Amino acid sequence: MLLRWLAPLTFVALTLFTSGAGGAGVPPVRMPIRIVDVRGAASILQRGAAVLDARDAASFAQGHLPGAQMYAWQAFTGEGAARGRLKPDAQALAQAVAALGVDGARPALVYGSGASGWGEEGHAAWLLALLGHPDVALLDGGFTAWKSAGRPVVTSHARATMGRFVARWRDDLVARKADVGAARAQVIDVRSGLEFRGATPYGEARGGHIPGARHIDWRSLLDERGRLVPSSRVVRLLADAGIDPGREIVTCCTCGVRSAMAAVALAARGVSSVRNYDGSLAEWSADPGAPMER
Repeated sequence: MLLRWLAPLTFVALTLFTSGAGGAGVPPVRMPIRIVDVRGAASILQRGAAVLDARDAASFAQGHLPGAQMYAWQAFTGEGAARGRLKPDAQALAQAVAALGVDGARPALVYGSGASGWGEEGHAAWLLALLGHPDVALLDGGFTAWKSAGRPVVTSHARATMGRFVARWRDDLVARKADVGAARAQVIDVRSGLEFRGATPYGEARGGHIPGARHIDWRSLLDERGRLVPSSRVVRLLADAGIDPGREIVTCCTCGVRSAMAAVALAARGVSSVRNYDGSLAEWSADPGAPMER
């Protein structure tokens, strides 16, 4: 019972802290992504939402939400050292998601594998927000939550009707390498502890992390059911990592996927300004002039 009272109070404290007393804070960045439960997702579907399934092809084939289209983050990014960087043409990116049925006049619902995935649903939601979609929702707990609630699941699939979506780029939601090197940026590396300390299981050119980066494993932002942890837990994680939620935060991982999910989670829990470094360590470590620490 006590925790039920403390959680909202902690959220208020976080909100007040991030407002920046004495001018120390940063202007709030509104990331237009709502975190919804199964009932909320069903309501959005009734409004004719475009639905993006960010899981792998095999999982999609075994069952998905009615009307869902597959979202593969690799279709929107470069190759090699730029394999996490979004392709530079914003309108082309908008047309690619419009081909999945996304329409600027209708809500978009995104879901993934929750705790058993890699944050792909966060990447999908972040990309839509970055391109200026005004109404993006992410299903808390992902497909597992939907199926466990007894909601309809289908295996049939039909190509989506092309949506109408014009990009309105939100530069305040993405970070570039120059931003990460700026003294004002607080960098949170959301990879595993082994990766942070130098392991390269996903092909970074060099092991280690960006100098000064703090570590918070992105999975610690999810509970055992794949749902976002409450704001009280986020406050503790940030404090333990030495992160000031009243200053700008940049998240990074290997290719900007796990870090996109972390950015969405932090924004949803009251952090005022958070950007995702899409190039992440794939880009940073490939530059011999970019320093690394272990």
